[in-house]
Amino acid sequence: MKYVMILSEDDSIIHSFKVILKDYFVENVRPSEIISKIKERKPFLIFLDTYLNKVSPLEIIDKIISEDREIFIVPLISSYDKDTREILEKKVFDIIEKSFLIEKIHYVVKKAERFKELFDEGRIIENRKVEEKEYFKDDFKNNFFQMVLQSIAENFLDVKKICYEILKILRRCFHFNYLAIFLKEDEFFKIYSSFGLDEQISREIKLGYESSIIRWFLERGKILSIKEEKTSIEFISFASLVKCSLVFPLRTFDGKLVGLLTIGEKDINEDIKKEEIHLLSIFSDYLAIVFDNFFLYKEIRYQKNYQEFLFKNLPAGIIGVNAEGKINILNEYGEEILKVKFKDINGEKIEKVGSQIADIIRRALDYGETISRKEIEFIPNKKMIGISTNIIKDESNNTIGVVAIFQDLTEVKEIERREKEIEKNKFWGLLASRLSHELKNPLVAINTFAQMMPKMYEDKEFREDFSKIVVNEIRKINEIIDNINKIGEEIDLKKEVLNFDDLIEKLGLERHGKKFKGKVEVDVLKLKLAFDNIMDFVKEDIKDTGKFSIDIEEKINEVIIIINENGKNLTLEKNGNIFIPFNLNITLSTKILIAEKIIESHEGTLQIEITPSSKSFIIKLPFKNEENHCY
Repeated sequence: MKYVMILSEDDSIIHSFKVILKDYFVENVRPSEIISKIKERKPFLIFLDTYLNKVSPLEIIDKIISEDREIFIVPLISSYDKDTREILEKKVFDIIEKSFLIEKIHYVVKKAERFKELFDEGRIIENRKVEEKEYFKDDFKNNFFQMVLQSIAENFLDVKKICYEILKILRRCFHFNYLAIFLKEDEFFKIYSSFGLDEQISREIKLGYESSIIRWFLERGKILSIKEEKTSIEFISFASLVKCSLVFPLRTFDGKLVGLLTIGEKDINEDIKKEEIHLLSIFSDYLAIVFDNFFLYKEIRYQKNYQEFLFKNLPAGIIGVNAEGKINILNEYGEEILKVKFKDINGEKIEKVGSQIADIIRRALDYGETISRKEIEFIPNKKMIGISTNIIKDESNNTIGVVAIFQDLTEVKEIERREKEIEKNKFWGLLASRLSHELKNPLVAINTFAQMMPKMYEDKEFREDFSKIVVNEIRKINEIIDNINKIGEEIDLKKEVLNFDDLIEKLGLERHGKKFKGKVEVDVLKLKLAFDNIMDFVKEDIKDTGKFSIDIEEKINEVIIIINENGKNLTLEKNGNIFIPFNLNITLSTKILIAEKIIESHEGTLQIEITPSSKSFIIKLPFKNEENHCY
């Protein structure tokens, strides 16, 4: 990590430099220890805050120069006043104005590093004062960068236009005969703009990562002089195609290669100076930052537009709130479902769209309770809505908002209702057919008895045997009719609130050591009838062939009672989504239907799951007062 020294008494300035130059070790030094620290650290660059309480910055500059004339001093000035003019007369390396431009700080540091390298390699004459006077005070450099900055600012959204304008400036200022800017596109480096090159070559030439030229820049990161690199045929061929003598890598501060700048000879009788190479090297570094930022901006803009497109066209409503529960997101589909406009509720509390959605989002925001596809009837417009929520957290795992995704299920629910109606019609048609069959069987015996009675009345054995049969068949008919009436009649419940433990005991079920804390509101007698009806079916099914078991599970909002059995005597037929227990015993069939009706009247459900080896009756009952239920 490179070392940079800063001399300031302002903590905010010190902190800012440490953030801006995060890839450097930035050390703050007090005025009283500047000389000792210079001897110890040997810095190449010192940032000097000119606003000091007890010490003159001019004195500090004199001390630094007297100790080490090769240290680059960069004063931090507030304005161009008398003191600043005196500081400039000291011929400091550069100056930075408050408040700081981040790019200027990076530019100054990079420039200082380049000059330090040149000093170390002995490429700058010993008379530094003359060099500085001729180079740093030259208006050419300032005018050059000013033109570049202006062209970039005017064409920032058009990278090809930027490349074209930059080549015009380079041509005007340096008189190069051939120029080209390569930029990375997908996995290749292609010419975005050129001067003096064949148009077809400019369109077709491209360099991949397997190219020895690109590998050379990735490995060395230096300016390529074609005259010095003649060992490779590819280098010579490349130079002849783009007619270049120098190639500058466009590398970002983190070492990413974003492009190349190729330069030919001058079209005047003049060689390219070292000072010009140095300036173009700094310019290339700055250009790399510009293009990298452009492509990053382009990618961000693409992602933003893509997300906005999805957000706008997603066939679901999206609504989001910040940590305070204020609305900050609502898409067009959500506006249509909720019948509100985002512009009217933006920044308002979530309660603005209704208490139902507000309650769901507040639970997620305040208690971390998220839901997945909960269905509600949205009271304001009577729409059925399926809604899910998710919590948004920052890097420190703090909740910064909640987003909810919801869909209008009204049409879907209507289709489901119609399908259920069709299934019910099929069900009752099939039921009527089976009932007709079951009723006709006992009627056969009764009809036979009635027809034979006049002829065989005197036969005592006939009278006694057949009368028993008739009575039994009449009993069957009465039982069938009684169950049919129970299916059709409205169930009048006399509910009471019980601990679920007490209900288990009244139903005659085993708890197997479990204790339950929930409460239920039920008609005990009706519910017991439902369980007895199911058990009548189970006992007949497993008779002589199998066994059954009962499991009880307690959830947050409901209790689940599962009756498992592996009997083979009775079969269950599936009609659509409805399991119908039709078999030779219509009485058991109707008992199952009665059980289902009783359970549903308690706002519960009865489901039947069938496998080749077992049947499971799953009864779900809701708890009373969910808020008071705990484990």
